[in-house]
Amino acid sequence: MSPRIVGMALTGTGVLVLSPDSILIRLLDADVATTLFWRGIAMAIGLGGFLLVRERGRTCAIAAQIRSPLGCGLALLFAMSNILFVFTVEHTTIADTLGCLATASIFAALFSVIFLGERAPRRTWIAAAAIAGGLLLIALDGAGSAIGRVSGIATAIVFGATFVVMRATGHGDTLPGLALGGALIAATTAVFATPFSLSASGFAALAGLALVLPTAFALIGQGPRYLPAPEVSLLMLLETVFGTIWAWLWLAEVPSRPTLFAVAIILVALTLFYWREAVAARRPQGIAP
Repeated sequence: MSPRIVGMALTGTGVLVLSPDSILIRLLDADVATTLFWRGIAMAIGLGGFLLVRERGRTCAIAAQIRSPLGCGLALLFAMSNILFVFTVEHTTIADTLGCLATASIFAALFSVIFLGERAPRRTWIAAAAIAGGLLLIALDGAGSAIGRVSGIATAIVFGATFVVMRATGHGDTLPGLALGGALIAATTAVFATPFSLSASGFAALAGLALVLPTAFALIGQGPRYLPAPEVSLLMLLETVFGTIWAWLWLAEVPSRPTLFAVAIILVALTLFYWREAVAARRPQGIAP
């Protein structure tokens, strides 16, 4: 199987697993600090436990990845992106939050060109431009607060940078950096959090997050081994589509017509882009498109 197909399958599956993330944050029904504390704990323990099992208790390789500049940078960016993401969910609608995150692909493409010297193909920029058009619809007529939408754009910038750092590790292991990022989130919010103030339904939502987050990011973290950062971030846009649908079905949070139209644009752009990628991956080498 083509490495590109493998990367698309791993990342796409991870994003689908992650898609209920936003509604679980809402169902947690906690303040931002408490939500972030439990989110960090879930990722640190989940990913850290997986790493220990995979490495059969040998911590040297894990520690080496964490101590590397890329590992530390990945941890910081991952922690920042999650803090901004939760803040955005708390200050605007889920549909607008995920719509803003659609611009991560643009920033990832730009950062890849500047810092990695990768040249994104024209189809990546076309898809990113279509997605930016969808974002513009949300920015002009979104239902959430202005600070929430600004925070959403900031989240997209940091997510784009995170995928570029993951790509920069080459075939290195990104999971130690992601686990450390979870620990940083928990450590920086512990003083302000009230962890045991959750209701029974809140603890049920927490159990969902504890399952969803480590599983999703363990899969997504493998994507940059096989795909350029802009393409990984484009696949993340599946969360925009499915997360909006879950919020509509489970929370009765009906998106505005411009947001629905923007999500439709994103879905069409993704479908065309990855259909083209699948065709290219199956074509024998040496045959021009």
